[in-house]
Amino acid sequence: MSADTKKPALTTEVFVGPQATMEGGKGTFSPTSSTLICGEHDAVLVDAQHLRADILALGDLVERQGRRLTTIYITHGHADHYYGITELLRRFPTARAVATKAVVAYIRENEKNQEKQWRQMFGDRVAIPADIPEVISDKLSLEGHALEIYELGQADITPSTALHVPSIGLIVPGDLVYNGIHMMLGLGGPKQWGEWYRNVEALERLAPAMIVAGHKKPDASDCEVARIFAETKSYIRDFESAAARAKSAPELVEAMTAKYPDFGNPWTLRFSARSRFPRSV
Repeated sequence: MSADTKKPALTTEVFVGPQATMEGGKGTFSPTSSTLICGEHDAVLVDAQHLRADILALGDLVERQGRRLTTIYITHGHADHYYGITELLRRFPTARAVATKAVVAYIRENEKNQEKQWRQMFGDRVAIPADIPEVISDKLSLEGHALEIYELGQADITPSTALHVPSIGLIVPGDLVYNGIHMMLGLGGPKQWGEWYRNVEALERLAPAMIVAGHKKPDASDCEVARIFAETKSYIRDFESAAARAKSAPELVEAMTAKYPDFGNPWTLRFSARSRFPRSV
């Protein structure tokens, strides 16, 4: 193929919403990422934030790139990843919000409970959407570059998916992978943790050059791929092992904090520990 007929390379811009304090100071919510994949003229956004201020800032980032937003892809059905779609679709009417059939079914099944939870956690700061994603009906692409969807199933919840862009070695895995943040293991147990671990291994076999975790420290590199995979897998195994040994939630928190002293958002760890020992605190 001659140089003048090659497809222009894609580029990426990563937005990370800041750690958010919950209503009444009850806890903090992990920084949440959204990834904009840009072609020469068009762009695709992966995940949409959930708090009004962050959705506005994300929209500003999209606007600054000067591309036509065609698609908002939602990796999984947690509100922090899809609640921003209505405000973004109003701002960028050329776009459509899409997700897999299983993810859309999860959103429909859980939308009332999630709305109640998110209002309790964030009050008027949360953007309750008037829309849910459409079921994706065809393969995703951006200016001739394939955007491959991997329906892997279990992460912090099931169903969970990842988006792979082979031409630039990019994976956007939603909450299948974390980067420097305590992981949400409180929504499952050992069976789910084992499935999650194996799904991380499946992504690792794709050998990406860049992976944008759904929750990450804002300054954490997306290109330290070996570290990101290793830490994610180790965290799952270490939590499982510590949970089997611990006699209480505080003991589990202490064990994991000793192993991961620099990880962000310890509230997630406390939540996960309390889910294993609900009567110990």
